[in-house]
Amino acid sequence: MQFVSVSAVLFPREQLPYILKKHSIFTNAYAEKLFAHPDFFTDSFPDELQVGIAPLYEIGFRHGATLREISEVLPDYGLKPCPVSTGLFLRIAWKEQKQSSNSVLTGTHQAPDQAVTVFTRILDPDDAFPKGLYLRNVDGKLWLRGYVCDNEYRWSCDDLFAFEKCRTE
Repeated sequence: MQFVSVSAVLFPREQLPYILKKHSIFTNAYAEKLFAHPDFFTDSFPDELQVGIAPLYEIGFRHGATLREISEVLPDYGLKPCPVSTGLFLRIAWKEQKQSSNSVLTGTHQAPDQAVTVFTRILDPDDAFPKGLYLRNVDGKLWLRGYVCDNEYRWSCDDLFAFEKCRTE
């Protein structure tokens, strides 16, 4: 598992477009929908967060898993869901993401190559509302994209996820 340190960059919500532009971060409509949700910035964010990035097979899922199945095993690996805004702060902090080999994936219903899905609580159970964010590097452009799926969607064992590392005190 690769670990990345993430710090929150506090700013008023209305400055989000400026922050994204300043860091050359591209978004999609689903990400914008998540940003607009009143609870997007409400989770407490520690001064520094350790985010572990790993394919699902590293946390025991050799045949993939649903979001519910993933959440059930996290404590066994010293992990937990990230605060909802982690994807934004991870994208700002992590510029060295491997580049995706497939730049266009319209309608494939699978996670793109080298995409890192940030595991967080779900803000809205409606299947049409984005469930979270994922990070991508496509042709040198850094993306923060929202995604939709239903409760039955099965992620591949090779899909990369980001989780918060539990603090040991």
